[in-house]
Amino acid sequence: MRTMLILMAFLVGASFALPLKTYLPVPFLCQAPYADWSQPWQDGCEEACIIMAINYAKPGLGTGGLGTGAEEILKLVKFQEENYGGHYDLNAKQIAKLLKDYYKYDKVEVRYDIEVEDIKQELTKGNVVIAPMAGRLLGNPYYTPPGPAYHNILFKGYDDRSGEFIANDCGTKRGRNYRYKYEVAYNAIHDWTGKKKTIVQGRKAIVVVRIK
Repeated sequence: MRTMLILMAFLVGASFALPLKTYLPVPFLCQAPYADWSQPWQDGCEEACIIMAINYAKPGLGTGGLGTGAEEILKLVKFQEENYGGHYDLNAKQIAKLLKDYYKYDKVEVRYDIEVEDIKQELTKGNVVIAPMAGRLLGNPYYTPPGPAYHNILFKGYDDRSGEFIANDCGTKRGRNYRYKYEVAYNAIHDWTGKKKTIVQGRKAIVVVRIK
């Protein structure tokens, strides 16, 4: 009987085993498409991540294949100015709301207090993950020093063989398929608190854009 229970537990565990690697072909968009880092591009990471996610979830919606994506970013900025009273940094809940309000796409969920495995599971299901970040903790060498206090990136895959997430990091033109070690990415996940500090310290949160 004990042997049977052990075997059943093993089979249940095996059925939930994640693949060693998952990759979603999410298109890339830099938040400053023309290398102009003045406003609104400087604070355009939320918009860029939303556009990448929705273009993958509903190909052609909004940008018709992205192009530079500049016009679509400006449309999202204008929508916020007209409906939310301005263009500001957004926390995870606000990012989900903007995506729902502007694109009328409701398959979006905000998850809190997540672990690395939670992100990997969502990616394995084919879902895109937007993550709010304390940008300076990422240590990306392509950021203009010292890097953004608050930032957002899009997770599109992971690779257990190297222990890395595969991301579209809109904060640099070199951000397509950019890789971050699990521990680095997870340590940097901090939701926006409304206070601009050198290092943002907020709750662990992600925005899951469901594809199915």
